[in-house]
Amino acid sequence: MTKRWLIVLPMVLLFGAVVFMALQGQPLGFIAAAIALVGMALFLSDKMTTVENSGMRTVVLAADPIMLAKRRHLINEELAVLEDAQDLQRGVFEVSAELVGCVDEVDARARFAAAVRRYWHYSDVDLVVWERGSWRGLGGPIHGDVPALDAPVMLPGDNSADLVLDLSPGVDGQAAFVLRHAQLQPSLKGRSAADQRYVAEVLRTQLSLSLRRVVLYGELQSLARTDPLTGANRRWYGETRLSELCESGEVVSVAMVDIDLFKNVNDKFGHAVGDEVLAAVGKALLAQLRTGDLVSRQGGEEFLVILPETPPAGAVQVSERLREAVAAIKDLPCSVSVSIGVAACHQDEESTRLISRADAALYQAKANGRNRVVMSDDGGAESFLRTTARRNRSTTGETSVYRAMSRERKTPPPEE
Repeated sequence: MTKRWLIVLPMVLLFGAVVFMALQGQPLGFIAAAIALVGMALFLSDKMTTVENSGMRTVVLAADPIMLAKRRHLINEELAVLEDAQDLQRGVFEVSAELVGCVDEVDARARFAAAVRRYWHYSDVDLVVWERGSWRGLGGPIHGDVPALDAPVMLPGDNSADLVLDLSPGVDGQAAFVLRHAQLQPSLKGRSAADQRYVAEVLRTQLSLSLRRVVLYGELQSLARTDPLTGANRRWYGETRLSELCESGEVVSVAMVDIDLFKNVNDKFGHAVGDEVLAAVGKALLAQLRTGDLVSRQGGEEFLVILPETPPAGAVQVSERLREAVAAIKDLPCSVSVSIGVAACHQDEESTRLISRADAALYQAKANGRNRVVMSDDGGAESFLRTTARRNRSTTGETSVYRAMSRERKTPPPEE
């Protein structure tokens, strides 16, 4: 009712103006007012029709419950689709939050597997990088052949039963994450191939970024713990690692290596040649070590070699090999030799004490003429040699130990 008065009132006022001008004898004003009245009438007539028609549509829609139900059903379907898509996206992007603290290779493999498990289950998982002409598994062994990375994402069924994500953007080369015999989890069952590929693409982006973080962290660790001149680990890292081995009850031996008459090299040939000798010795030591062994530069011309799971006789053999490798170095302005002191960890012995015994054996090697290996013999009758790792003793219930080698006994005791 209010809308109609808003439309009719201007027409009434304009009609009154026309009559007033006619009575006042103003023909020109009368003609202008009449023309304006006609235009206003046509304009307001169209507006009233629109308002009336709009009102009719509203009334018809409100009066037809079937039309209302259809409209409500369409709206609910659209909302359901939007909520479903939102849930899918939220789940995928939550992966990034789970990977924020991932900086270790072993941890990366486990976290990557957990991130994709909500969408695909699998028999095995491989995180691999291409290094030195072959694939290397990060955080574990490789469970099968790595397919050619022909596409960023290869869904199960494209070429094999595996899901393959190309993570090469995360490294300076090639990398891949492979789910062996991957099958859809309920979160993806019934979804189109386009939705599956979308999820895989987002996961690939997140995992590539996380792998890049792992690689950069590894490089930073290497820079922090590696001596740039010799390639050996820095002293703090070697001593930390040895302390961990001793405290955990592992079988471990150490060899303290010192370059013979190194001061004479610096004095006679200069410090540049001295650096060249240090670099060559460090390279020779590293080349002779086994997987799991570690060498750190203690300072100056002295190196600490850590030999996990190595009994005394084995430590002596490794040390002799190190001594021979250094003596065989060529292309130096002078000949080089090293003296080595060896010690094996005793029961309940701290790493500092173990290093001190190896250092004492080193001084004995120096006193006996240099270029030789000497085994520590200060165990005494009351010392016991650690021959079985604590983890094995606790599993098997083994309690017996062997006495440390004396000066006369140079062979390891027999295993029980």
